[in-house]
Amino acid sequence: MKEIPTRYDHTTEPVTYDEWEKSGQFSPKGKGEPFSMIMPPPNVTGDLHLGHGLTYAVHDTIARYQRRLGKDVLILPGADHAAIAVQALVEKKVQKEQGMSRTQLGKEKFLEEVWKWIEYYMPRMKVSLRRFGLSADWTKFRFTMDEHSQNAVQTAFIELYKKDLIYRGNYLVNWDPKLQTAISDDEVVYQEVPGKLYWIKYGPITLATVRPETKFGDTAIAVHPEDHRYIKYVGTEIEVTLATGEKKKIPVVADEAVDPEFGTGAVKVTPAHDPADFEIAKRHNLPAIEVIDQYGKLTAVAGEFAGLKASDAREIVAKKLEEMGLLEKTEDYAIRQPISERSGAVIEPRLSTQWFMKTTELKKEALAAVRSGKITFFPKSIEKTYEHWLSNLHDWCISRQLWWGHEIPAYYDESGKIYVAESLDAAQKLAGATAKLTKDPDVLDTWFSSGLWPFSTLGWPNAEAPDLKRYFPTSLLETGTDILFFWVARMIILSLALQKDVPFKQVYFHGLILDEDGKKMSKSKGNVLDPLILIDKYGADAFRMSVIGGNSVGQPQRYSEQKIIKYRNFVTKVWNAARFVAITADNTKPVKPTKLDRTETEFCQKLERLTQNNQKFFTNYQLGVALEELYEFFWHEFADKLIEYEKKVIQETTDVERAKEAKAFLSWALQEQLPLLSDFAPFLVDRIKKEMFQ
Repeated sequence: MKEIPTRYDHTTEPVTYDEWEKSGQFSPKGKGEPFSMIMPPPNVTGDLHLGHGLTYAVHDTIARYQRRLGKDVLILPGADHAAIAVQALVEKKVQKEQGMSRTQLGKEKFLEEVWKWIEYYMPRMKVSLRRFGLSADWTKFRFTMDEHSQNAVQTAFIELYKKDLIYRGNYLVNWDPKLQTAISDDEVVYQEVPGKLYWIKYGPITLATVRPETKFGDTAIAVHPEDHRYIKYVGTEIEVTLATGEKKKIPVVADEAVDPEFGTGAVKVTPAHDPADFEIAKRHNLPAIEVIDQYGKLTAVAGEFAGLKASDAREIVAKKLEEMGLLEKTEDYAIRQPISERSGAVIEPRLSTQWFMKTTELKKEALAAVRSGKITFFPKSIEKTYEHWLSNLHDWCISRQLWWGHEIPAYYDESGKIYVAESLDAAQKLAGATAKLTKDPDVLDTWFSSGLWPFSTLGWPNAEAPDLKRYFPTSLLETGTDILFFWVARMIILSLALQKDVPFKQVYFHGLILDEDGKKMSKSKGNVLDPLILIDKYGADAFRMSVIGGNSVGQPQRYSEQKIIKYRNFVTKVWNAARFVAITADNTKPVKPTKLDRTETEFCQKLERLTQNNQKFFTNYQLGVALEELYEFFWHEFADKLIEYEKKVIQETTDVERAKEAKAFLSWALQEQLPLLSDFAPFLVDRIKKEMFQ
């Protein structure tokens, strides 16, 4: 028998992976029941983090289990262009290295810099994914800005426009004054910050507001229709004095959206800068006046205050109103401030002409898909969050004022008429040869292109694409709870709109990885662990098991290096136990003897329960439970008990046949566990087979 290394060498893992990939192990065979997972594409914003490690460890574990069941498994890899995030990062890089802003550099040269960024980070990402052991079919790798994706996105936009599900309109959007673009509701986070409530006189009515600086854009006062204090004013106009001294008349309207308990029960209506006010204005046909521009500064309507940052103008305008005798009082008040998740800038609600998708018209279908069980969520509790979000869904602002991203396939003639087409030539045919056309300068929200991911990756818009026919709808989506709205819900909506079917049958949600104190990991806190450094130190299998073990579906987990050490020790235990069995068995054929004694019978019964439970746990995506039970069984039932028992039998028996049966049984018992172990620790099991049983 050849000499077996005394220790498992995890540095051989990249070599093992190359062997797997070259042998075509990860490519679907076209036989058996299809099982497909389109992996969440990591953003090309830098190196992969611990959360990615969890995602792809779960992906691969499920994929290997499904292959073990004899299914035809496709794991399709890819990457996302991450429009806002990548543009912001490249802008910083250009500013630092060349001392130039994006606009100084120019669009063409800036996009060249973006592609340099992509060409640097994309190969690093692919290497990292391979280091995780992800058994993906790399021949099908997709990027959301590759040629096929661009065609799919363009086709989707045109089809949805023709179906009247996409339109262009002037609506209130979340404006990021730092990134200079509109962003969606889901990209806004809220922080409670200290502020003030200002009690201001509007003629005979006093009202409370947190934003006196927007008074220049007020076009009405609103009260609740059943508030008897103000019934006599409803339907009349009241003269108000602005901080500039200018006087103007505004109507008093009755609207049920007004909370009579807030302040004095009367509120100012500023349609251009508040979502609730915008809705009131639509109901009462009120005009909208822009007070804050795209840079977050007061416009010319603010007179002497024009050019001031809105945040700075607040106290200045309030002081002026006080001097004029129009400010009754102020009091401390906690403000729920909207913040851009990407840039950290304070969001300004702002009227803007943008492209929108009528997601509100599709939400009934999206709700029904989950309620009917056509899509199953793990854990089921996520359904309530999903339903709540969809029930309160507004039309989705899909245009972004960026340079990097999918261009909107729309053109305008000199009168402003819109022509949506796949090219300038196609638009020209629609408009007529004499029309002078201008291309829309905006790009699409990143989540629009990634919302097509489950079917665009499989060959759509070619309805006859073989992969689309075989693997769509996909079997399972595995992703984090944090992108339920950003991505999962939008994939469902877009799939129903364009494919008339759900994009996946099941969704497995994992929770966030927190540090050992339960805090969110961030570079600024210094509590980030690099998965590649951990893998280099302990091996991919130890890492994979460390992010899966003890982890419940949908729940956040605390993580520290101690967790990976636990599973590194388990890897060592498995290797040592397997090595002992291989040396002891010495090429004895692994077979379950016909006659078993009590200890062996009990072991077989426990092994059968382990196998049955393993299938049950995987069916319910309780991977952490499956791993822990396997860990306990191998370590204690097999290594500590059975091996020690059979070792004694072999050493003490004088019956040659009995010793041979003990060796065969040990070898069989190990071989029965290796497939279960290989789902979680494929590199280790592969090495055991090659070093010990070939």
